[in-house]
Amino acid sequence: MIDKVLAEVVNKLNKYIHVTEPDFVLGNIALIDAYHDSSATTNDKVIASVINIEQEKSLRNLPYRKTVDNPDGTKRGVEREPDIYLNVYLLFGSNKKNYKTGLLRISQVISFFQNKFIYMPGDFPEAVSMNVDKLIFDIYSTSFDELSQIWSVMGGKYVPSVMYKMRMAMIQDPKENDTGIIKEIHLNSGNLAT
Repeated sequence: MIDKVLAEVVNKLNKYIHVTEPDFVLGNIALIDAYHDSSATTNDKVIASVINIEQEKSLRNLPYRKTVDNPDGTKRGVEREPDIYLNVYLLFGSNKKNYKTGLLRISQVISFFQNKFIYMPGDFPEAVSMNVDKLIFDIYSTSFDELSQIWSVMGGKYVPSVMYKMRMAMIQDPKENDTGIIKEIHLNSGNLAT
């Protein structure tokens, strides 16, 4: 799911800047120094990299059993593990040969998400098939110490970059078990009827 959503983000960024050759790519920014091959796909590009994924714990206590609507309008009870909501941290690093162009591309990333930072299923055709309700992109500011640690962990040299937190990406295995619906409760006998 994350790969498809981020591929759509990169595609939208390339359309946003109106270039004939894609300038934004999805890749591992930690590898830009590892390969000095001028034909590498990350050479002279802006690289979108996932640098952390965390679970949104505040939304983990969702109900295990719930009532859902059938296509014919009737209701049925199902058991399904709660959805997992993720926060995905994205780093957009500008590995451009021309420093000024690199800064321009980072500015364009910021402008892109400032223009629209909430995306609904209609905005991402792939999101509909993945049951993604909403994606929110918030700029994530770091201190100099955090920034230094991030680049040290990745083993790369710093390039102009900006980090975003993609909130509410949802992962759900579509498997569910029918359980029935409680239709009546007999209070005087203490028995439950389903």
